[in-house]
Amino acid sequence: MTVHLDLATVLLLHQCSFLVGALCFVYMRLQSRGGEGLGALAAGYFSLALASSLAGLGEQHLLTVAVWGSGSVILGATGYALFWIGVRRLSSGRLRRMDWWALAIPAVVATLAFTTEFHLVSHVRGSVGNGLAFSSLAASAISVLKDRAQERLPARFLLAISIGLGALLALLVILGLLAPDIAPMTPIWAFFLRIMCQFGVALFVVIIVTERTEAELRCLADTDMLTGIGNRRWFMSRLPRTAVEGNALLLMDLDFFKQVNDRFGHDAGDAVLVSFAEAISRNLPSGASFGRLGGEEFGLYLSRIAASDARAMGERLRNVVRDLIVEHCGERIPLTVSIGVAAVTQPQCSLADLFKMADAALYAAKDSGRDRAVLFEPSIRVAA
Repeated sequence: MTVHLDLATVLLLHQCSFLVGALCFVYMRLQSRGGEGLGALAAGYFSLALASSLAGLGEQHLLTVAVWGSGSVILGATGYALFWIGVRRLSSGRLRRMDWWALAIPAVVATLAFTTEFHLVSHVRGSVGNGLAFSSLAASAISVLKDRAQERLPARFLLAISIGLGALLALLVILGLLAPDIAPMTPIWAFFLRIMCQFGVALFVVIIVTERTEAELRCLADTDMLTGIGNRRWFMSRLPRTAVEGNALLLMDLDFFKQVNDRFGHDAGDAVLVSFAEAISRNLPSGASFGRLGGEEFGLYLSRIAASDARAMGERLRNVVRDLIVEHCGERIPLTVSIGVAAVTQPQCSLADLFKMADAALYAAKDSGRDRAVLFEPSIRVAA
């Protein structure tokens, strides 16, 4: 059974796919705070829908070839230029100044149309239009894939596939127009399959914006708003259910922090917490989990570290804090920190017990004069 596709129907579906996509982009743009290129994508899809509408009117002989041919090519060039700009903004989160030069392409196409009248020849007009589509879509797909390292969203790869397939089908349309004997499919079928890709692009753009919003919300939920490091919820989520031998927990408590608030004010206290968190973060090994547990208490979890090395790490961080001077409103605020170190020396240990050991070591550090790092030992539990 042979399925017959007429050009008028395909053009109508083509127009509808762009309109639906444009409306999706407009809706997401209204819901988005940063825009993320959705405005340019919507404008590009509207321009392409209008170009398709002109082609449809031309097929019905309601417009002259000179009018609809030039209009559809120029609007198509504008649409794909805006599409490229929108994808660049969506994918990388920024626009380079040179990206805006894409808007010069429609002006070049318009100049060529009025000087050479290429738009009056059907296969030339179609080849130029689909050549512009191929260039824009191929560059957009490459951009989406290249930027995936900075933001690993699951839908990014699917968006690149949809855009890349659209570019391939545009190439097949050109092949069908210029060399129909070797083309694997007719231009009208390649054109029809591009409609599916256009729906896919709109769908995956919406999914990417949604995934990005959800990732931002998760980050906000896991971040201490004052210091910018992980909060207690995030810190606890990073810990294994059972600590194994070679893991260590360090609990850190700023000494006499209440006196800082009472003497210098809460703004100074906030500055102290921020400076402390930044100083510690700069001196941590890779793979360490560091978070604010509440107030002036912070936690650090280390894996694959011996008890003596965990104790040495505590001493090094204590010295980092001791050398830190916070200046606030002309006042110099010295800092010290007490650190309780608990290292797992058995095959495994529950997190509850590990916290109890680190807490007991922290209290031992405070009781013995503060500004020191104490490694938990069984005698400390007895003393506690």
